[in-house]
Amino acid sequence: MKNWRELVDPLIKDHLEIQIKESSRHKKAYDLAANKGDAQLWIAIANLSKQTFNIELKIKYIEKVLQDIVSKINNLEHQKETIVAKEIIKKTAKKKPAKKTTPKPKKKTLKKALKKF
Repeated sequence: MKNWRELVDPLIKDHLEIQIKESSRHKKAYDLAANKGDAQLWIAIANLSKQTFNIELKIKYIEKVLQDIVSKINNLEHQKETIVAKEIIKKTAKKKPAKKTTPKPKKKTLKKALKKF
C-alpha cells in the first residue's frame, strides 16, 4: 500500500511536507504525549498560527507605511495648492488696473513746422 502522503494533492503536498518537517523539530515534546498524533497536530497548528501572526504583523506594518505615504502626499498637495494660491494673490495684487488715458497730441518741433512752409 502507498504512503498516505503520496496521495495528497500535488498543490498542497509541498506545504504538507514543510509542516511535517517543522513539527518534527519538536519530536521530543510530542513523544512525551499520551497521544503522539494529536500532539504533533497541535504543534503543526501552533506553527501555522505563528506564521499567520507574523504575516499579520507584516501586513499591519505595510498598511501603516502606506497610510503615512498617502498622508504625506496629501500634505504635499495641500502645501502646493497653498503656494499656488499665494502666488496668484501676489500676482493679482501687483497688477494695477490700467489707467484710461487719452492720447496726448504730438508736439511738432519748430523745424518740422517750418519745413511745411
